[in-house]
Amino acid sequence: MNELDTRAERFLESIRAEGEAACAAIREETERAINTQLDETRKTENARVERTLRFETERAKTRANRDLSAARMAARATLAAQRQKIADETFSKAREQLAAFVAGKDYAAWLQKEAASLAETLGENAKITARAADLPLLKNVELPAGTVLEADDSITLGGLKGANPAKGVAADDTLEARLEAQHDWFLENAGLEINI
Repeated sequence: MNELDTRAERFLESIRAEGEAACAAIREETERAINTQLDETRKTENARVERTLRFETERAKTRANRDLSAARMAARATLAAQRQKIADETFSKAREQLAAFVAGKDYAAWLQKEAASLAETLGENAKITARAADLPLLKNVELPAGTVLEADDSITLGGLKGANPAKGVAADDTLEARLEAQHDWFLENAGLEINI
């Protein structure tokens, strides 16, 4: 080989070595740029995923709370309806028992005693009303001067109503009023609370 060929070959090897070094540097720079870009993209995507995850978690919690609240309201409504049904049945039975009492032998004595007590409370010149069917039961009751006894069709179950406008006193001593007055007491003391 001659010296020119040797030089040319060394020159080519030198060019090849420089080219390979340049390629390696470019590859390294490219990998660094790709890795840097991948890291930035990962960070950006991780932050986006975290935001989305927080948002979806909060949305799921809100939806779950709303569903739970609706379920509680529905359960309360169901319990309230059941409680009202029990109260209605209980008061219906109580009304039946009061009707049986009114039809029984003890009602006349009770009504006369209540009429005397009401007349004493209202005083003279009062008005006492009862069912038309009950007026004959009250004919022997002593009433204060000027007190009148009249029929009242609004009294359906039994008992009395009275008023003395001069004293500004009125009373509803009907069995319906007494029964109605027990509703709140019954609901408070019957153990039918709604706690959900």
